[in-house]
Amino acid sequence: MSVDFFKATCQIETKEKKFGLFDAEDKTPTKIKLTEENTWNATVENNSGKSVLFTAIDYCIDVLRENGEMDSRCDCMLTYDSTLLLIELKNKRDTWQAEGLDQIENIAKIIIDEIPNHYYSFKKRKAIVANRKHQFPSFYDSNVEQRQYFNSKYKMRIQFEAEIIIE
Repeated sequence: MSVDFFKATCQIETKEKKFGLFDAEDKTPTKIKLTEENTWNATVENNSGKSVLFTAIDYCIDVLRENGEMDSRCDCMLTYDSTLLLIELKNKRDTWQAEGLDQIENIAKIIIDEIPNHYYSFKKRKAIVANRKHQFPSFYDSNVEQRQYFNSKYKMRIQFEAEIIIE
């Protein structure tokens, strides 16, 4: 199984200082939007105007299981400098955190299996599950175990917010 995470038709580079990530939830890839902020699933603040590479993954990059069926994918990734952000966008109330992390974990595993040098070339790695309807995780969901697991297994931090700051 070879996954092309560098598919040119799924990538766009931007230096916009503020943009949105938008998932129409209609089996089309996530897009960058510069207008209609009320529709954005997540807001990206890039105040320093860094060059950010956006890669749509879900509905753009084929990630197939051994049986030929499509595997679970997160929505997109952002890369800049030495930072990798794997992002899942959610619009629901229940189990959004766990589902989002599962989708991100699947893509992280595949990247590590297929292009480990690329994955580990990033000094900072973050799994972001953004839910504009529920900005913060529920208090009853303790994320300590998830955070420790992702940190030890993938050297990746977790964020559950719809605001993404490019540092």
